[in-house]
Amino acid sequence: MKKEIVTLFLMTSVWAAQAQGTFTIEGQVKNVEDGALITLFRLDGNVGSSIGVDTIRNGHFRFQAETLGNETEIVDMMGRSDKFPSMSLRLWVRPGDNIRISGENTLIRTWDVKSTVPEQVANQAFINDSRELWNEYQRNSLLQRAYRRKYAGSAVDEERQAIRAQADSLRKLEDEITIRIDANTIKRMKQIPVDDIWLEQLEKLAMSAKYTENYPYKEEVIALYEGLTDEEKQTDLAMNTYTYLFPPQVVEVGDEMADADLYDLEGNVHRLADFKGKYIMLDFWSRGCGPCLMALPEMKEVAEMYKDRLTIVSLSIDTKKGWETASKTHEMTWQNLNELKGSNGLFAKYGVRGIPNYVLISPEGRIVEKWFGYSAHSLKRKLRRLLNADE
Repeated sequence: MKKEIVTLFLMTSVWAAQAQGTFTIEGQVKNVEDGALITLFRLDGNVGSSIGVDTIRNGHFRFQAETLGNETEIVDMMGRSDKFPSMSLRLWVRPGDNIRISGENTLIRTWDVKSTVPEQVANQAFINDSRELWNEYQRNSLLQRAYRRKYAGSAVDEERQAIRAQADSLRKLEDEITIRIDANTIKRMKQIPVDDIWLEQLEKLAMSAKYTENYPYKEEVIALYEGLTDEEKQTDLAMNTYTYLFPPQVVEVGDEMADADLYDLEGNVHRLADFKGKYIMLDFWSRGCGPCLMALPEMKEVAEMYKDRLTIVSLSIDTKKGWETASKTHEMTWQNLNELKGSNGLFAKYGVRGIPNYVLISPEGRIVEKWFGYSAHSLKRKLRRLLNADE
């Protein structure tokens, strides 16, 4: 019996060591100034939390961090300098991994990654297919940033017009580069089986199809989506893809409200129709949105001020884990719900493009007004005008 207990203890200890471990990232880059900062972020849905910062010295940087478990995790690496494009290097890490990175410049998206993680290898293949195009894209991004600053610093109308024309030309070039990259991506996707990286690429293609003017490959992207199995179409990435390709009808002021199954922290199901009879204010938010969190104290005041006439329904777009974490940190005395569909579902049906985003619904269930953003006292001013107008 004692032997069995000791064996069980050893097995548990081994499992625990495997369940959480250390990964290491070592980088060696050229033509990057000493003192430049590199930041590593851990991702949870669309929210990133910093897990390390290192300074490049003699072309070297290094990270060592703990994994959260024994599953493969996604982290992003970004350069914190004006000489880096506003892009990240996506990395997949596991306990015990030693990842080596090399680069010839500040174009971080195309730094070479040596890793045995299957997702990293698959992603690297897509990068390699369009390496020079990605470099051109990043150089273009740096130029656009320079023109934005030049425009902001100019007070001469003629000069500003010329700068804007140059910036518009760069944005057009960005679309052209994107289309060329997407052609290479589609070619590879037609030749390989579906996996998580394949689905990520499909989501990016769908975004291009929605936001790139005169996009030539939309039908091919739709065909790739239609080729997925029913199970694959239920993944978060595929649902995002569907929303980009087939945007839902957006409800506008005067329309009947859109509704859906919404979950509270205990897993109970609610619907907006449950709150009819009072005004409803929807609050689309995320724990990674500073203005969303700044609005919470004022929202508590508003909920109390109008408790007889108004029900506030905060709809988190975070993952279940991220939402639960945020809810423990921030007191929310009103309805705190989540559709668990991220930027799909009601987020898309109400046409949300940025958060915090608010929607006021009449007691009968019709859209009264939609607005975006938060500043001190803005909710009180807005609701005073809208609710008192009904008196």
